[in-house]
Amino acid sequence: MSTTDVRLTGPLPSAARVALRRLELALSVPDPAVVARVRAALGFEAGWEPDSLLGETASYLTVWSQHELNDLYLRVGGAVSARQVVRRCFGGVSTRTATEITLTVDVDGVGLVDVVTDVEDDAEHGYRTDLPVVAVAGYGPAGAGADELEAS
Repeated sequence: MSTTDVRLTGPLPSAARVALRRLELALSVPDPAVVARVRAALGFEAGWEPDSLLGETASYLTVWSQHELNDLYLRVGGAVSARQVVRRCFGGVSTRTATEITLTVDVDGVGLVDVVTDVEDDAEHGYRTDLPVVAVAGYGPAGAGADELEAS
């Protein structure tokens, strides 16, 4: 077997498949026409484009807070979901459990576009259950399910 041969002994974990997909998508150059449609549909400013350094694509975007996600939800609507995720920090040395809220918007001529953020539920940042996007997501404490996530 050469050093370039790779043999999998089992299926990739879900997190690895997601990470590989995001990496593959981030390395591809988004179609400017698709980016323009997404920008217009979401009401982003002229010149906006996905940030590949954040793993963004024309159909997977991040915002920095639940407040930004809520503003977008109120402006364009869409389906909202929440899930527990494990984030790597400090260069992968440690991890933390977070609640990721996803707003999925069906953009005409593009398809489904996911916009995500983590709910910051610490005392410094706080979270607000009175934000419609947080309430619709059915937000739960970030520590819930941490054992199951670490095991997967």
